[in-house]
Formats: sequence, structure tokens, C-alpha cells
Amino acid sequence: MKTILLSLCMLVGMNVAHAAIEPYALYQDKCAKCHGASGQADNLRGYLYFARDFTNKEWQAKHSDEEILAKINKGPRIMPSYADLTDEEKAALIRVIRQFGRK
Repeated sequence: MKTILLSLCMLVGMNVAHAAIEPYALYQDKCAKCHGASGQADNLRGYLYFARDFTNKEWQAKHSDEEILAKINKGPRIMPSYADLTDEEKAALIRVIRQFGRK
């Protein structure tokens, strides 16, 4: 009985660990407070903290994915570090940020 229960718990845990990442929801949770829901940094925190406008095509062209990843990991200036996110979550955030530049 214990073996069955343990196996069941492991299976449930595996499903949670492999759950699909919802990129935009992750962005809303980690980034939108300052960078805005639409990536324009058009909210109070965005103005106060001089958050980047991700819809700015010049900014998009000047910054590589590697540079964005470094900012996610280090948290420049007042931005918190998100180094504890998984590589998949960081890649998802970069995809969302890049999508804002295409609008």
C-alpha cells in the first residue's frame, strides 16, 4: 500500500513539474508591475523606476537575447533578480518581450 501511495505521489509531482509554461501569465506575474501589461512601461511604477518600454523598436534592435537574459538574472538597478527561474521560464519571458517589439 505504501508503495502504491508513494508511486501515485511521484506521478502527480512529475505532472506538476512538467506542466506547460504560460509565457504571458509568467510575464504578468514577474514583469508587468513595472513594464506594464502591454510592455510599454506605461504605469506608475514604470514611470517611477524608468522601466524599459519593450515596444520600442530601437531598444529591441540594440539588445540581444543574451543581454535580456543577463538583466533577468542580475536585476539591473532597482529591478529584482529572477535568477531562480528555470531556463525555460527565462526563455519564455524573452519570447514575450520580443513579441512586444513586433507590435
